[in-house]
Amino acid sequence: MSSLTNIYRLSSNLLGGYKSIFQGRSSWFCPPQTCTYAKKSAEERLGIEKPKRPLTPFFKFMAQMRPAILAKNPSITSKEAVAWTSKHWQQLDSETKTQMTKEYEKDIEDYKKIRDLYQASLTEEQKEDIKRVKEEMAAAKEKRKLKADYKDLGRPKKPMSSYILYMTSRKDVNKKKDLKSYQETVKADWLSLPENERKKLEKQAQDLMEKYKKDLKAWEIKMISIGRMDLVRQKVPRKKTKAVENE
Repeated sequence: MSSLTNIYRLSSNLLGGYKSIFQGRSSWFCPPQTCTYAKKSAEERLGIEKPKRPLTPFFKFMAQMRPAILAKNPSITSKEAVAWTSKHWQQLDSETKTQMTKEYEKDIEDYKKIRDLYQASLTEEQKEDIKRVKEEMAAAKEKRKLKADYKDLGRPKKPMSSYILYMTSRKDVNKKKDLKSYQETVKADWLSLPENERKKLEKQAQDLMEKYKKDLKAWEIKMISIGRMDLVRQKVPRKKTKAVENE
């Protein structure tokens, strides 16, 4: 029996199986005291306890090997840990893999029974809430992806308004203590600003906006040329007039 198999089985016995090791895959290689982010499901956000699907043999192996990996290299990154695990997973003997596969199949059978009971226990209101939250999460994810694409592909940023230009030009912009009272002060000062100074800022904002529109148009043409039509603003087609419709 290989030394790797011995380490795996020792880890498995000491830790008592994957169900009691980790609650989420995102924390496998992140020390509990420093890992603060964990993505919540729609059910968790609603306070509904949903059965968790069992880990596959590979991910179970990864979880149970975590102590050995961290002992060898405490500063290892998640990417490096996955690479290390993949390499040693290939070296694991077939007997152990077969046993893990059988355990996984049994866990899946149990999970399906519990899942069916869980789904039958949900009220119609809970189902609607879960559906709504999932749609909100999907929309938020799409928005984050779009924002990331904009950043990666250099989409021009919308310029500041004349009022924001004035706010950022103030000498006390970095000395504000109470944000609310500071905003009220800036607003009052803006309203009492001499007309010539305000027009100057408005002209600056207008020039920046014109440049932004030109840059955005050029950027969108570039996006079309590389096949990223999904990043181009969709123009609303004009309604046909009666005269055109009757032609």
